[in-house]
Amino acid sequence: MRTAFGAHLEPAVAVGLAMLMVLACHSPVAESIEQDICRLFSNNTVIRDPDSCSQYIKCINAVSVYGTCGGSTPFFDKEKGACVKTLTDDSTCDVSCVNATSQFVADPKSCYGYYYCLDQETPMYGSCPQETHFNETTQTCTRLYESECTASDFEYCSIVKNSVKFDNLKSCAAYHVCEKGVLKTKTCSSSYYQASTGTCVAKPLVDCVAHPLPSNVCGKASKPYANKFVSDGATCRGYFFCAAQADGTPDANPMWNHCPPDTFFDASSETCRSPNLVKCAEDRCDGRTLPFVISSTKGCRNYLRCSEGITLDEMSCGNLFFDEARGGCVPNVVSYNIC
Repeated sequence: MRTAFGAHLEPAVAVGLAMLMVLACHSPVAESIEQDICRLFSNNTVIRDPDSCSQYIKCINAVSVYGTCGGSTPFFDKEKGACVKTLTDDSTCDVSCVNATSQFVADPKSCYGYYYCLDQETPMYGSCPQETHFNETTQTCTRLYESECTASDFEYCSIVKNSVKFDNLKSCAAYHVCEKGVLKTKTCSSSYYQASTGTCVAKPLVDCVAHPLPSNVCGKASKPYANKFVSDGATCRGYFFCAAQADGTPDANPMWNHCPPDTFFDASSETCRSPNLVKCAEDRCDGRTLPFVISSTKGCRNYLRCSEGITLDEMSCGNLFFDEARGGCVPNVVSYNIC
């Protein structure tokens, strides 16, 4: 097994390994994923509430804003984006008032929802108070511990309009779309999916916590990596930690993390180092606090203009050299490992 904390290595490398190990033990992935369903959708998208056939949600800046249908149009039609009298294309929300006039019937998509049948054709929506579920047998709202309701399960295509794109939390490069009621997974080409705009954009524009796994990221079956840090293949700072598996197979779910600001991940030493010591083909403004940083273009005469960790453009010093420490072009020769 390889040395874990850098015995017989240079001090800087050993420190870097220790730092990476600490970071790998505390991943921000789970903490940074909020639970509001609107985090998946672009602004102003309207969907049916997963827990009700009569309620709908409008997504405003990734936050759910609820509305309720009622009266003669008690159901929300996800395709029309409007309240309607009946639903003809969604059997999961069928509510029948036949032989139930002046009675209450359960909402098929909600444990707390119900409909009052004004007549055999007009269900009117209502809901039980908090901490209670509707019981159709007793025609009352009962305590949760008395309820056996499991109606809250749902499929995305039962609440989302066909052709509407939404985020796939398993990969920053992927998104979902419903086609004829069937959930499909699509992938952005050389870019990441941005939920707020519903489009594929440059990778640095997406605050990604689910980078796609590179091919054989943790080695092959014949030679798996054991407790090894490897590049995420998408950013200059990011890496995966491939933990040794008891069965000797490659780690199928390596933990992702990234180096601190103003450092890049160096795959050869498995440490976080100065960006100017690490060759990286991804956005070199990633995590940088300087407004101008050296470009990897050969000659060390070019530099990048950075804004919030993203490259705006690449500029040239012409016959001069770029000095990152001074933040400007200088006549004396300046040399960096990357250029």
